[in-house]
Amino acid sequence: MNAGLDADHPSIHYYDADYPSPLTTPYPENVDALTAGQGIAHDVARYREIARATGGPVLELCCGTGRVAIPLARAGLAVVGVDVSSGMLEQFRRNLRKEDGLVFSRVTLVEQDVTRLDLPDKAFKLALIPFNSLLLITDFDLQRAALRAAAAHLAPGGTLVVDVVNPLTLKLQGDPVAKPYYTRRSPHGGNLYTMFAMLDPVDANHKQRMHGWYDEVEPDGVVKRRHFELHWRPIFRFELELMLREAGFRVASLEGGQRHEPYTAQSPRLFVRAVRE
Repeated sequence: MNAGLDADHPSIHYYDADYPSPLTTPYPENVDALTAGQGIAHDVARYREIARATGGPVLELCCGTGRVAIPLARAGLAVVGVDVSSGMLEQFRRNLRKEDGLVFSRVTLVEQDVTRLDLPDKAFKLALIPFNSLLLITDFDLQRAALRAAAAHLAPGGTLVVDVVNPLTLKLQGDPVAKPYYTRRSPHGGNLYTMFAMLDPVDANHKQRMHGWYDEVEPDGVVKRRHFELHWRPIFRFELELMLREAGFRVASLEGGQRHEPYTAQSPRLFVRAVRE
């Protein structure tokens, strides 16, 4: 999420249903065909594969509500999750309390701005910036600062994984009108809701506004509408590679998805593994 959002911002409130994990959601029907297009259908399995190869502890930047960290902890890995949003971390804690004590004990949560990250441990083996999180830091220099902070917390030879949408597949010119994207069950009580959204054109700073509303059907049939607004800054392939090199990384691989797909201009994702020099 963008920094500075209220803890009850609609995008935080609905996050666990907007981006459901088959491993943690109480509503399996939320894991619909659209999750592949969102870029979340296969990423957790890939992170688990990489983490098992590198070993722990794992540092997850912009950890959100635990969609990635909790399955890693279930797999036996120690995870430190960092997020700037108190609202996201509160939902993470709520999700974590549903796990057994051993999983709970493997997760440490830290509320910090990842662009100014300062943790006692500076020797992680693996750091993750999953699912477009780097894009939600909407300033070029702050995106660079987040990558430098990741490097500062990895041991030499440690691995950083960054997963972002391929901007060549985006509507950089924006949408003419808002449209419904999906109908799912709210993570807070199970009411059905529909998310409507649109993108504005990318501006001169390569920043793009996403905005719309959620319509949730209450048990008495009344529809409750909540408006939202977010921003992201898409990053192109070679820009990302240069930013990583500047931060002290060697780009080890660039793939077009989370299942080892070769990258092409039409690939949905930029899935990058980088090694700290």
